[in-house]
Amino acid sequence: MTKIYKKNSVQKWITLSIASIALVALFYTNIFANIFSLIIEKEYFIPKQSSIFTFKETIQNDGSSDVWRYGEDCNNYYYNLSTFHNDVLFFPKNKTKSCPGFNSKNVTTWCGVKI
Repeated sequence: MTKIYKKNSVQKWITLSIASIALVALFYTNIFANIFSLIIEKEYFIPKQSSIFTFKETIQNDGSSDVWRYGEDCNNYYYNLSTFHNDVLFFPKNKTKSCPGFNSKNVTTWCGVKI
């Protein structure tokens, strides 16, 4: 009887742990939104300087595709150049204070970045 009880207890603990991890991933990361976009949009990509867990699209492309134009993560702001090689410009978040007029959604205000 005790063995069965312990086995059920361990299974419940494992199930609750997996559910908790999934909820944390759902509410505190962008992983599900990024996975969904990677699946449905063949042109969608995550910048190599970022991560599927932390990258967040902030402005979508104006065209017919669902590719992002601007994005960000914990460390950088990103601008998608829309090239075949998935080139991006990025600007470190820790340099925004030393860049007068900086606007994360306007790449022309990013100090030292040339398009």
